[in-house]
Formats: sequence, structure tokens, C-alpha cells
Amino acid sequence: MRRSISVLVLLLAASDSFGFSLGSPICEVNSLPLTEMSPTLASPPPSGWTLETERAYFSPGASLRVRVRHPSPLKQARGILLWAKRSQFLGGGRFELPASGAFQYIPAPAACGEWAISHVNATPKSLDDLQFDWIPDTTAPVILRAFIIEECFQPSGGCRDQQALTPIVVLEEGVLVNGFEAE
Repeated sequence: MRRSISVLVLLLAASDSFGFSLGSPICEVNSLPLTEMSPTLASPPPSGWTLETERAYFSPGASLRVRVRHPSPLKQARGILLWAKRSQFLGGGRFELPASGAFQYIPAPAACGEWAISHVNATPKSLDDLQFDWIPDTTAPVILRAFIIEECFQPSGGCRDQQALTPIVVLEEGVLVNGFEAE
């Protein structure tokens, strides 16, 4: 009887409401739906999510602000995975963790280093919370992208079908000559 109760408690704890609460277990997402989370997407799926950078270029070692944006200032994200890649197999640069404590580097067993970050809980995050500093470590072009679980206001907390991928942002190194930029 105790074993049955223990199994029931474990099954309840594995529900949608806890499915993404501890951050992403992977470094990047390139297609939807992410079937480990939900085999289907909401109809219509969330749209309008983009990445915005303060400049269209970067300088190795110089911090660049990256923002996750939506046209509606009231939109919120329950979960987010943000990454920077310089090739198919190599991450690019590192993200600084915001002081809020709401984001982390991807925990083991994934080996993402500091080029990918994710949320630490399923608390809704406003657009103001979705600002990150990225420090490039390369001169190669870098691709930035984000995977978002949009807030769905379901009482159970399950928003796993509310998946969105931002368009890819390609950044190249800016060349500075006597204080002037040349792209």
C-alpha cells in the first residue's frame, strides 16, 4: 500500500505544472514542438517573440545587451532558454547571470558552459526581466536564439504547449578604426 501511495505521489509531481520549473536540461532548441515537453503546440501557437541587441555587431570581450521582446508589453514567459553559438558544435561567448537569481547556466548532465542560460523556476517573468548581458569571446559570426514557454494563465501551471522560438539573430564582429565603426 505504501508503495502505491509513493508511486501516486511521484506521478502527481511529474505533472505539467512542474515540467519546466527547474530550467532547460538541454543547450538549444532548433525545431518545434519540443516533443519531450508536449507533442502538440497551442493553436494558434504563441508568436511575436524576438531577440533585440543594442548593436548589430560585437567586439570580443565587450558586453552586449540582449533582450527578449514581444510587441505586447504585458506578455510574460514562464520559461526561457537563451543561447549563443559560433558553429554547429561550439558555443560562443558567455552570458552573465542577472543579479535577480532567476536564471542559471544549464545544469549537468548538459555541457553547455556559459553560452546558454535558462530559468530556475516557473514563475512568470516580465519583459523587463528578460534582459541579459552577453560577452563574446570570438571574432567568428555568432548566432543568438531563444526558446520561450509563454505564460498561459492556466491554474494548473501547465503551459508546455505554449512553445515559441525567436528568429535567429546573426552578429558579426565590428571593426573599429580610429573610434569609428566599419561593418
